[in-house]
This record gives sequence, structure tokens and C-alpha cells, in this order.
Amino acid sequence: MDYGDNSKIDGAAKILAYEFQDPSWLWEALQAAGSSVSWVNKRKIEEGNKRLAGLGDRIISMSITDNAVEDNLSIGENNALLQARASNSYLASTCDNIGLTCCINGNPSQQGAVSARTKATTVEATIGAVYKDGGLSSAEAVMRHLGMPVRMENLDQ
Repeated sequence: MDYGDNSKIDGAAKILAYEFQDPSWLWEALQAAGSSVSWVNKRKIEEGNKRLAGLGDRIISMSITDNAVEDNLSIGENNALLQARASNSYLASTCDNIGLTCCINGNPSQQGAVSARTKATTVEATIGAVYKDGGLSSAEAVMRHLGMPVRMENLDQ
């Protein structure tokens, strides 16, 4: 099934090292707010990937916090880990570093420019998309693959 620019979908899937059972989740995750795509499958996406990004943000935070509990971290240590690995600046850098930025289906009025916020939102949305497609263990595996450690001992990565 054709979801739009297959080269962007294929490129993003390769970056994530994840094979989607339903690639429409990834296509939705790659939609910046204001992109020309308003429907993916039967899902209306008036705000681009923001719904999936909200889900991905919570998965990232939950995974970090869940591991912090297992690792007996204090609230302060957990908060430091969240700030280090769930912040928009970290996620935007991750988007650039892994090459995902070129896969974003942007807002035409931005003339190819992609803001840091859009990059961060897209990383969150891709985690949300993997979760919707394959569940929590798949989302956490992709996070590890992308160098987004969710444990304190991996913070230096």
C-alpha cells in the first residue's frame, strides 16, 4: 500500500532498524504539523504527528522512570535522567545525529527548514508509532538502537 513518499518511509524504517507491520504508523509519525497530508489510513491528522508524539513522549518518560524504579534511583536522579534523555534539545539532536531529519514530511510554508521542535516531535512520534505497531518492548528496543539509553548506567552514551 502506498502511504506517500515511500523513500522517506523506507529511510526512516532503516534508521530505526524496525520493520513495521503497518507502515502507516511510520508515515503518520513523519508528518510535521502543516504538512500536506491530512489523512493516514482512516486516521485524521490535522496536527501532523502530534498525537503520536504525545504517546511517544509518555513512553520515553515511562521507560526511563520504570527503569529508575528498578535501579533504585532517587526522584532527583530520575528527574536528571528525564531531563538528559527526554528533553526537546536532546531529541532534536538525536533526530539530526541519526539522519531522521531528512525523512520528515515538512510544512510546505517552511520551505525545507525543519525546526528543533519539529525534530524532537518527530523522534517522539516515531517511538509512538513503533509502540502502536509492535508494543512496548519494540519501542524500547528502538530507543536503545537510537542511543536513547533509559538506564542511569548508560547515561554517558
